[in-house]
Amino acid sequence: MEAKSRSSVDSKDDPTVPQSPVDGAPLGDLPGAEERTPTALLRKVDLRLMPIMLACYTLQFIDKVVLNYANIMGLQKDTGMNGDQFSWLATAFFIVFSVAQIPGIYLLSRIPVNLYLGCGMVLCTIGIACTAACHSYASLVVVRVILAIGESTISPSLSLVTMKWYTKQEASRRYGVWYSGLGTGQIVGGLISFGFQHVKRGSFGSWRGMFLVCGLLNLIVTVWIYFFLTDNPTKATFLTTEEQTYFTARLLQVNKYRVTSRKFNFKQVRTTLTTDLALWLAFLVAAFCSIQSGAITTFSASLIAGFGYNSQQAALLNMPSGAVSIISCLAATWFVQNNFPRSVATLCLVVPALIGACLMAWATEKGALLAGIWLINTVTPILIVAISWSQANCTGHTKRVTYNAMMMIAFGIGNICGPQTFRAKDAPKYWPARVTMVAATAISGVMTVLLLGLYILRNRRRQVVHDTDEKRVYEDIDERTDFEIPGFRYVY
Repeated sequence: MEAKSRSSVDSKDDPTVPQSPVDGAPLGDLPGAEERTPTALLRKVDLRLMPIMLACYTLQFIDKVVLNYANIMGLQKDTGMNGDQFSWLATAFFIVFSVAQIPGIYLLSRIPVNLYLGCGMVLCTIGIACTAACHSYASLVVVRVILAIGESTISPSLSLVTMKWYTKQEASRRYGVWYSGLGTGQIVGGLISFGFQHVKRGSFGSWRGMFLVCGLLNLIVTVWIYFFLTDNPTKATFLTTEEQTYFTARLLQVNKYRVTSRKFNFKQVRTTLTTDLALWLAFLVAAFCSIQSGAITTFSASLIAGFGYNSQQAALLNMPSGAVSIISCLAATWFVQNNFPRSVATLCLVVPALIGACLMAWATEKGALLAGIWLINTVTPILIVAISWSQANCTGHTKRVTYNAMMMIAFGIGNICGPQTFRAKDAPKYWPARVTMVAATAISGVMTVLLLGLYILRNRRRQVVHDTDEKRVYEDIDERTDFEIPGFRYVY
């Protein structure tokens, strides 16, 4: 063993150990540590970041779900769509969304998040507001492409902010808070749709006004993001210098991850894509759970209307889906926060989603069919649990960004496939689509079990060979992946 082996951060005398930013002081000795406890600091950071992130993610889902509601408000008739064009409208969105993740890997690693996400939100504002002016299928495709490019920046940006501000354990709850914006978006979107269905139709139809209002909301949040969101604690103006120092050192010690890095390492991208089986198992979990998500997001209101309800009733009856999404998001994060394995949290979401999918596929009563649509929304948080799980199980700035992008590509692929299972010739029951959702939900559960098994196997191998290395912290931590840190332990 080398004489100058890097050891635990508790060793202040070893110059190779990365010390806290203030004169090598341990965390407890940092200025302000006694007066500003981790709990108080976390509350201060949460109050700054969480409202912005929740609002941003809520709007992302509203932007998607209003298309669902517009479909029962006359969108297809007013724009002359026919056949499977509505399904392809949703598919085109997610094709562009997935492709946009590729340059996003590089851009997000180089550009401050407030600028990157702010520019994305500008595109969202343009895309959603200009939908109100569309009179043809072609024009709708154009604005949906613009919206897709903008929305491709949102989840990766919010994930990066979360992992740069919080420890692995703290991050799970924060992921759940802002990701519950999906459910909030369903509820708010339903209310907006219900309200605009009472607007007197004329040359400017009610669904057009709905898109304009959503565009205005996007513009407001864009300004909020640009001026108040940051992914770098060392540049957070709402923290004092001492608080910045404490926070940065604490994250380095607990996460073994330096928050200031913006280096992009192409080697990490290549090795991650070609040698990390865990990435591809997580990818499959995300892709298969997103098939149901994409289908329900686009067609739930149409399905409910197909049960015999009018458009206003369909808008209101779709709102409980949002409540289910919120509750399941918070339940999943509670599991993780209380040290339940992330794999258990994922499987606990798969079970009710599978029950819901089975009800949708084979039930005949209205009440059971509605319950199925509501229950299948427990699949919603699986993606964010999978993202949180994968982020906790990798190191290296570029590898984390790559993981993030691949999970978003999986999300996009699932959402590309989901709407395509709803074919015009199968309306209004769409039975093949319902059976597809049963199969996709079951497969996502199987992939979760396989991913758990892989992490258990890796830890057992490391425990035998590298047990003494677990507390070691490396000076070049940003350049090392979890494969290159023998003491790294995978969470379940």
